[in-house]
Amino acid sequence: MTDLPFARKLLEMKIKVTNMRRLVFLVALVSSSLYAGEIHKWIDEDGNVHYGDAPPNSVTSQSVRVIGAPSNPGKPLPRLSTSESAPETASNGSSSSKVPEDQAKQACDQARGDLQVINTSSRIRLKNTDGTSRYMTTEEIESRRESAEKDIAEFCS
Repeated sequence: MTDLPFARKLLEMKIKVTNMRRLVFLVALVSSSLYAGEIHKWIDEDGNVHYGDAPPNSVTSQSVRVIGAPSNPGKPLPRLSTSESAPETASNGSSSSKVPEDQAKQACDQARGDLQVINTSSRIRLKNTDGTSRYMTTEEIESRRESAEKDIAEFCS
């Protein structure tokens, strides 16, 4: 019976250690979210909209509140900048040979990601420019699937 006070103290210490671990975890979680950077939106002199965490000093920027990551299928693939002989590539029928390799890889990765999201999601939500959201129709999903498959065939080979 003399071991009972020792066991009680040991249990109290375990509880204190557990509580201390919880407190440290909570402080780490809160502090990491406090150090998250802001996203800024700015328009350059050519009228192009840019987003980033460090806008140039020469422009005024707006802070953007990010709620969640957008789904890729609603976002069009970036149009690839080919050489200035764009009509030539259209007449040749081999546009992928004139696209820079890094842009073709980016388009390939984007298209594969789009196709994966389309194939694994039953519903895909898009965010409109005014901040509202809506779900893609089955026709939009099918059109996006065909577009992604076409881009994979063109840029991933």
